[in-house]
Amino acid sequence: MCLVDAKRSLEIVVYDRAFAESQQRANKRARQDEASAKSSSSSSSSLLEEATASAGAIVPYVGAVHDVAPINSVVVPPSLQPPPPAAGSREAPPCLRRHFLQALGLRADLPVHFIHDKRVSKTDLDGHQSRFRIPLDGVERHLRPILSPQELEAANLLEGPRRRPRGQQPEPRDGNNRRTTAKKKGKAHGGLPVMLVDLQAGAKELRLSRWDSSQGTIVKGEGYLQFTRQCTFKEGDDVAIWAFVQRRFRLFGVDVWDDSLLHILVVKKQAEARCCVCHAHAQPES
Repeated sequence: MCLVDAKRSLEIVVYDRAFAESQQRANKRARQDEASAKSSSSSSSSLLEEATASAGAIVPYVGAVHDVAPINSVVVPPSLQPPPPAAGSREAPPCLRRHFLQALGLRADLPVHFIHDKRVSKTDLDGHQSRFRIPLDGVERHLRPILSPQELEAANLLEGPRRRPRGQQPEPRDGNNRRTTAKKKGKAHGGLPVMLVDLQAGAKELRLSRWDSSQGTIVKGEGYLQFTRQCTFKEGDDVAIWAFVQRRFRLFGVDVWDDSLLHILVVKKQAEARCCVCHAHAQPES
C-alpha cells in the first residue's frame, strides 16, 4: 500500500498469534534450562567445598569443578588419620634393607619380623651366664610363628612354655636370697643354629634354645661374649630384637634362593649405634 507524499512505501505485517505463542514458550524453556544449569553448578560447588572443609583443607574454587587443590595438599585431621603401626609391623632399620641383607648373602626384600623391645640386663653380659635372653612374649607371639616344626623342635620351642603347677612351693632361700638346695638341672639341648646379627659388629653363629628349668629362651654359644663386646652393648641399653630367615625357592627346577639360618638382629636404640657399612645411625623407627 502506498500513500501520497510518503517518502517510502509501507508494508502490511500480518500478526500470527500461534507462532508468537510458540516463540514465547521456546524462550521460556531456554531461560528455565539456563537457570537449571546455573543451579546445578552452584550445588556442585557447595558440595565440593563442604566435603573439603570437613577434611580440614582449603580448596580454591573459581567456577569450575576441576579447579581444585592437588590431592597431596589435603590436610587430614588427626581423627581421620590411620593409627600407628602395631609393634609386630614396625618398620625395619633402613640400613638393613639398603645393603645389610645383601652383605649377609640374603635377598633384599626378605620379610623382617619385629620380635620385642628389651633392656640389656647384667646377666646378658655376665661371663658366667654367657647368653642373651629373648623376652617370653616376643618368643610366643612373633618368633615361634615364623619357624618350621623342625626348627621349633631343635630350639625346644615345639610346645608352649610349661607353667609351674599350682600349690608348688618356691625353692627355699637363705637370708641372702640364695638357694639352700641344689638347683635342678633340666634336659640339655644343643639348640637351633642361628646368626646373631648386629649392624655395627656383623654376624656370629650361635645357638637358640629354651631352658627347661626357667623356660627362658636364650641365644648362647662359644664366642658370644666377645661378639657382644664388639656390639658395644652396655647394661641398661635399650634394644629392639628382629628376626628373619630365608626359605628355599625353586623356579623351573633351579634354586633361585637357598635356605638360610634364622637371623636374630639386635639393634641399639641409642644414637651412637651406627651401621658398619654406611656409618649412618641405625636406630629403628618406633
